[in-house]
Amino acid sequence: MKRLRFLALLSLFLLLQFSYTDCFPEAAVRQKKIDRERKQKEKQARKAYELDLKKHHQNQSKETRAMMKQSRKKSKKFTPLKTK
Repeated sequence: MKRLRFLALLSLFLLLQFSYTDCFPEAAVRQKKIDRERKQKEKQARKAYELDLKKHHQNQSKETRAMMKQSRKKSKKFTPLKTK
């Protein structure tokens, strides 16, 4: 009787184990898709930002562009490196 209960619990545990692990691959695929879409949106946003920055730079006068260039050089010199 004890063996029968033990075997029943063991088989139930194994059955739950196999049915539970079937959900993980789908979740991993969904997460990869979400990450891929997020990276694509970030890339598009960065590209749009750089394009807007370039347009803004072109709309400025020659003196203003020179000052902007100088300030960018200074900020790069005194800004610590960003690590990801």
